[in-house]
Amino acid sequence: MAHPSADEATRLGREDSKEAIEMARAGSPMYPIVTIADGDDHREQTTGFHKRWWRQFDEKWPESVREAYNDAFTRELAAAKVAVVELQFDGANGKWTNVGVVDLEQWEPTFPFDPESTGWVKQDPRSRVGWRRRSMLRKMFSRKKKAELV
Repeated sequence: MAHPSADEATRLGREDSKEAIEMARAGSPMYPIVTIADGDDHREQTTGFHKRWWRQFDEKWPESVREAYNDAFTRELAAAKVAVVELQFDGANGKWTNVGVVDLEQWEPTFPFDPESTGWVKQDPRSRVGWRRRSMLRKMFSRKKKAELV
Protein backbone atom coordinates (compact mmCIF):
# COMPACT_ATOMS: atom_id res chain seq x y z
CA MET A 1 0.00 0.00 0.00
CA ALA A 2 1.38 3.40 -0.97
CA HIS A 3 1.83 6.08 1.63
CA PRO A 4 0.06 9.45 1.23
CA SER A 5 1.72 12.56 -0.15
CA ALA A 6 2.66 15.39 2.21
CA ASP A 7 -0.44 17.35 1.11
CA GLU A 8 -2.69 14.35 1.76
CA ALA A 9 -1.05 13.81 5.15
CA THR A 10 -1.72 17.46 6.04
CA ARG A 11 -5.39 17.05 5.11
CA LEU A 12 -5.63 13.83 7.16
CA GLY A 13 -4.03 15.56 10.15
CA ARG A 14 -6.61 18.35 10.00
CA GLU A 15 -9.48 15.85 9.73
CA ASP A 16 -8.23 13.75 12.64
CA SER A 17 -7.73 16.83 14.80
CA LYS A 18 -11.47 17.61 14.69
CA GLU A 19 -12.28 14.22 16.22
CA ALA A 20 -9.54 14.62 18.86
CA ILE A 21 -10.83 18.08 19.84
CA GLU A 22 -14.37 16.73 20.23
CA MET A 23 -13.09 13.90 22.42
CA ALA A 24 -11.05 16.26 24.62
CA ARG A 25 -14.05 18.55 25.14
CA ALA A 26 -16.40 15.64 25.89
CA GLY A 27 -13.88 14.04 28.28
CA SER A 28 -14.47 12.78 31.77
CA PRO A 29 -14.95 15.38 34.51
CA MET A 30 -12.52 13.41 36.71
CA TYR A 31 -9.65 12.69 34.31
CA PRO A 32 -8.01 15.32 32.14
CA ILE A 33 -6.38 13.04 29.56
CA VAL A 34 -8.62 11.34 26.99
CA THR A 35 -6.76 8.55 25.17
CA ILE A 36 -6.87 8.77 21.37
CA ALA A 37 -4.22 6.16 20.51
CA ASP A 38 -3.07 3.01 22.27
CA GLY A 39 0.59 2.29 21.71
CA ASP A 40 0.28 -1.35 22.70
CA ASP A 41 -2.47 -2.59 20.38
CA HIS A 42 -3.22 -1.68 16.76
CA ARG A 43 -6.93 -2.42 17.24
CA GLU A 44 -7.49 -1.04 20.74
CA GLN A 45 -8.65 2.49 19.79
CA THR A 46 -10.72 3.37 16.76
CA THR A 47 -9.94 7.07 16.37
CA GLY A 48 -8.64 8.46 13.10
CA PHE A 49 -5.45 9.53 14.81
CA HIS A 50 -4.88 6.02 16.19
CA LYS A 51 -5.31 4.44 12.77
CA ARG A 52 -2.95 6.90 11.07
CA TRP A 53 -0.48 6.86 13.96
CA TRP A 54 0.01 3.13 13.47
CA ARG A 55 -0.22 3.41 9.68
CA GLN A 56 2.67 5.90 9.47
CA PHE A 57 4.95 3.39 11.21
CA ASP A 58 3.59 0.23 9.57
CA GLU A 59 3.89 1.70 6.07
CA LYS A 60 7.16 3.45 6.89
CA TRP A 61 6.02 6.90 5.75
CA PRO A 62 8.93 9.18 4.83
CA GLU A 63 9.91 11.63 7.56
CA SER A 64 8.54 14.61 5.58
CA VAL A 65 5.10 12.97 5.28
CA ARG A 66 5.01 12.04 8.98
CA GLU A 67 6.00 15.60 9.91
CA ALA A 68 3.30 17.05 7.63
CA TYR A 69 0.63 14.90 9.31
CA ASN A 70 1.83 15.53 12.88
CA ASP A 71 2.36 19.28 12.32
CA ALA A 72 -1.14 19.75 10.87
CA PHE A 73 -2.68 17.68 13.65
CA THR A 74 -0.82 19.52 16.43
CA ARG A 75 -1.36 22.98 14.90
CA GLU A 76 -5.15 22.47 14.74
CA LEU A 77 -5.26 21.26 18.34
CA ALA A 78 -3.14 24.18 19.58
CA ALA A 79 -5.49 26.64 17.86
CA ALA A 80 -8.41 24.99 19.69
CA LYS A 81 -6.52 25.10 23.03
CA VAL A 82 -6.09 21.34 23.24
CA ALA A 83 -2.75 19.74 24.13
CA VAL A 84 -1.46 16.35 23.03
CA VAL A 85 -0.05 14.21 25.85
CA GLU A 86 2.27 11.30 25.16
CA LEU A 87 2.18 8.93 28.15
CA GLN A 88 5.24 6.70 28.27
CA PHE A 89 4.83 3.39 30.11
CA ASP A 90 7.26 0.68 31.21
CA GLY A 91 5.78 -2.79 31.53
CA ALA A 92 6.66 -6.46 31.70
CA ASN A 93 6.46 -6.68 27.91
CA GLY A 94 8.61 -3.59 27.34
CA LYS A 95 7.94 0.10 26.77
CA TRP A 96 4.91 1.55 25.03
CA THR A 97 3.26 4.91 24.52
CA ASN A 98 -0.37 6.01 24.69
CA VAL A 99 -1.37 9.32 23.17
CA GLY A 100 -4.13 11.45 24.65
CA VAL A 101 -5.57 14.95 24.50
CA VAL A 102 -6.36 17.53 27.20
CA ASP A 103 -8.76 20.46 26.88
CA LEU A 104 -6.71 23.43 28.12
CA GLU A 105 -9.86 25.46 28.74
CA GLN A 106 -10.90 22.97 31.45
CA TRP A 107 -7.52 21.76 32.73
CA GLU A 108 -4.21 23.45 33.46
CA PRO A 109 -0.80 21.81 33.86
CA THR A 110 0.92 21.68 37.23
CA PHE A 111 4.28 21.89 35.45
CA PRO A 112 5.93 24.49 33.21
CA PHE A 113 4.21 24.29 29.85
CA ASP A 114 3.94 26.77 27.00
CA PRO A 115 1.22 25.66 24.58
CA GLU A 116 2.36 28.30 22.08
CA SER A 117 5.81 26.73 21.67
CA THR A 118 4.69 23.11 21.75
CA GLY A 119 1.31 21.49 21.96
CA TRP A 120 2.87 18.06 22.57
CA VAL A 121 3.73 16.99 26.12
CA LYS A 122 5.70 13.86 27.05
CA GLN A 123 4.67 12.66 30.48
CA ASP A 124 5.43 9.67 32.68
CA PRO A 125 2.06 8.57 34.14
CA ARG A 126 3.79 7.89 37.50
CA SER A 127 5.15 11.42 37.81
CA ARG A 128 3.90 13.78 40.48
CA VAL A 129 3.20 16.50 37.94
CA GLY A 130 -0.02 16.49 36.05
CA TRP A 131 -3.19 18.46 35.46
CA ARG A 132 -5.75 20.23 37.62
CA ARG A 133 -9.11 21.79 36.88
CA ARG A 134 -9.05 25.44 35.98
CA SER A 135 -10.55 27.51 38.75
CA MET A 136 -11.83 31.08 38.77
CA LEU A 137 -10.99 31.33 42.49
CA ARG A 138 -7.39 30.26 41.87
CA LYS A 139 -7.08 32.95 39.19
CA MET A 140 -8.56 35.61 41.48
CA PHE A 141 -6.21 34.82 44.35
CA SER A 142 -3.14 34.62 42.12
CA ARG A 143 -3.95 38.07 40.70
CA LYS A 144 -4.28 39.50 44.22
CA LYS A 145 -0.91 38.03 45.24
CA LYS A 146 0.76 39.45 42.11
CA ALA A 147 -0.78 42.89 42.79
CA GLU A 148 0.49 42.83 46.39
CA LEU A 149 4.03 42.06 45.24
CA VAL A 150 4.15 45.10 42.95
